Amino acid sequence: MADLTSLAQYLLAITPAFLVCAALLLAVPRSVPLLRVLVHIVFFVLARDAMTAHGYWQVAAGGLRFTAPPLVLLALGAMSLGLVASTCWLESEARRQIHWMGMRPALSVLLGVAGACLIVALATGLKALFGLPSLPPVAPSALPLLLGFALAANCYEELLFRGLLQQQLRASLPAWRAALVSGLLFGLCHAFLATTVTQVGAPILVFTVIEGVVAGLVYCRAGLLGASLAHGLAIFALAAGWV
Repeated sequence: MADLTSLAQYLLAITPAFLVCAALLLAVPRSVPLLRVLVHIVFFVLARDAMTAHGYWQVAAGGLRFTAPPLVLLALGAMSLGLVASTCWLESEARRQIHWMGMRPALSVLLGVAGACLIVALATGLKALFGLPSLPPVAPSALPLLLGFALAANCYEELLFRGLLQQQLRASLPAWRAALVSGLLFGLCHAFLATTVTQVGAPILVFTVIEGVVAGLVYCRAGLLGASLAHGLAIFALAAGWV
């Protein structure tokens, strides 16, 4: 019952932002797709940052830890997948432009895993360079739930930043520059989390810029499938205490 009460309080807290963003999506025509994408991203940022205040995750200079009860993590993962489906339905025209995967699905998976390894390697190097501590590994029994949540939640995030934002930027930018811009904007959308919500500061911004740029480059070759795997698996490794 306490878990359900906590989840209800979280949903109630983000309801005002949800209603305003829903009103904006009703007001902004589909002929202005980039503005609609930004509305989706604003809601995501507000909903994500509210997780901190409700104790669903903890972010430190050397790592992160999902601290929500298992039932809440399951519910949040399911909500993320629901948001993927509803966003694709709402943005039906933009959805048709999304690069879902590369020419070969298996290669897209391999590139996604390689992207995650690159993010983890760069994060490990930066932590060693600046002497940042690592969190202890989580219990093995918690890993399946943690993996499922990381993949589901970051699939929604990648849909917004790569499938929609980066793909819209491709209309006026070359692929590499669209990937760079989407990655930098991804990092910028973590600035409030870094400086105000958690006060961790630069480590969050540096990591998220790296993560965003790598995911953007993976998207160019492996589509949304590869980008989601790169992002989700990197977050899984970080949250599991392996980095």
